[in-house]
This record gives sequence, C-alpha cells and structure tokens, in this order.
Amino acid sequence: MTTESLNYNESVRVSILEAAQVLFAKFGYKKTTMEDIALELHKGKSSLYYYFKNKEEIFQAVIDKEQGELISNLKVVVESSQNPQEKLNDYVLTRMKTISQQDNYFKALTNERFGGIEFVKAVTESTERVEVEMIETIINEGLQDGSFQIKNVRMGAIGIALALKGIEIPMFKAANKYEDMVEQVQNTINILFFGLIKR
Repeated sequence: MTTESLNYNESVRVSILEAAQVLFAKFGYKKTTMEDIALELHKGKSSLYYYFKNKEEIFQAVIDKEQGELISNLKVVVESSQNPQEKLNDYVLTRMKTISQQDNYFKALTNERFGGIEFVKAVTESTERVEVEMIETIINEGLQDGSFQIKNVRMGAIGIALALKGIEIPMFKAANKYEDMVEQVQNTINILFFGLIKR
C-alpha cells in the first residue's frame, strides 16, 4: 500500500470518527445507526465497513479519541512550570472543562447502560490509573517544595481521583454555564484540598 493510499485511508477514518462523534453526542449511541453516519459523510453504508466492523467499534474509537484528548490536556498541566498548588487547581479545572466538552466520553463513563461493555470498563480503569499517577506527581512536587503535607501519597492521589469522579455529575447538572462551573470547582477544591496545604 502506498503512502498516498495510507494517508487517504487515515483521512477517511478520521472523517468517520468526527461524524460519529457528533451524531453520538447529539442522538446517543443507541439511536445512531451506521446508516446515519454514512449519510452524514455522503457515503454508502458499505464503505464504513471497510474501516470498522460495526457501530460499537466506531463508538470505541470515538471514546479512545476523547480519552486521549483528556489525558493529553492533563499532561500539559502536570508538565507545566506552575507551583504545585496552582497545578492541582488547574488540573481539576482542566479535567472538568475537558470532560464537560466530551459528551460521548462522559456518557460512556457515567451511564449504567455502558457499564457492561468491556472496552468502557477498560477505558475507565486505564484513565483512573493514569490520573492517579499524574496526581501523585503533583503531590510529590508539593512535598518536595514544602507546600503539601501528606503521609501516604498513593492513597491521597487515589482519594482525590475518586473525589473528582464523585462530583462530576452533580457539578455539570448544577452549572448553567462554564463560568458557574469554574466557581463551583474552585469552592470544591478549597474544601477538598485545604487539608493538603502545609500550614
């Protein structure tokens, strides 16, 4: 296969994912069909099967794409030059902002209908592992510069990761706009992390 045809195939695959991402977010996974995705792309349904076996495989690729965006955005924060307190604050805000813009990823991780789908469980577990590691990195930086105090870094990171998951749904429901969510997140950060700050 030539480089040109590989590039074309990748371009078509990306187009399918982008169209599916919009349709899944708008109508939901259950109501969106392969035919809907094909119509959105002005292609025949059979052409989709060259790239994906079925709708579930497309949905999985969309979730993987959105998960990748979340982790990439969080890594930018973790690798930034901010001090640990600012970094933890920005980490939570970036996480909430990114997830609030990712309808498919958020629905897949919070809707019980997807709980039995193996790839959703795998994505959930892998995201949790990566997040705990990133939060550990921030906490360790805070311990090194003397701004944080905590006895068990690993358990602290797991606790923060679980707390963030627990406040997602009520926070998104309560916030009418992004500015409201930022204010709510800020209040939550103050409550959750005040005990972490060395006084």
